[in-house]
Amino acid sequence: MDLSGSCHCGNVAITLNKAVDLVTSCNCSLCHRYGAIWGYFELSEVELMVKNSKVKSYQHGDQYLEFHHCSDCGCVTHYTPTEKYNTKRMAVNLRMFDKKLLNEVSVRYFDGADSWAFVEQSEPRFFV
Repeated sequence: MDLSGSCHCGNVAITLNKAVDLVTSCNCSLCHRYGAIWGYFELSEVELMVKNSKVKSYQHGDQYLEFHHCSDCGCVTHYTPTEKYNTKRMAVNLRMFDKKLLNEVSVRYFDGADSWAFVEQSEPRFFV
């Protein structure tokens, strides 16, 4: 089962080769601003296609992750590990997919701003 999504303008197309059932909402200083809902995958489970303009990226803090966004519409589409981070795991912003997808998955909330732990919530809500 392949799931397809894209940035707002369609320049960055994303195909997932694996079903999604659990995603993460984080409130760290960066994710809070991006408003992303992250799904985690092995690098081999995600296909990215860039049509016209190159993807730009941003690294913050410890520089273990590289956040990528479309240089045309600005949507943050995914992040990948840098060479400093010894992993083959990446994250895809599931807000780039049909809204229905997020209604079909469980969202876990990660307090990246303070406790660096997952937070139990009785119902989904935007947390600060």
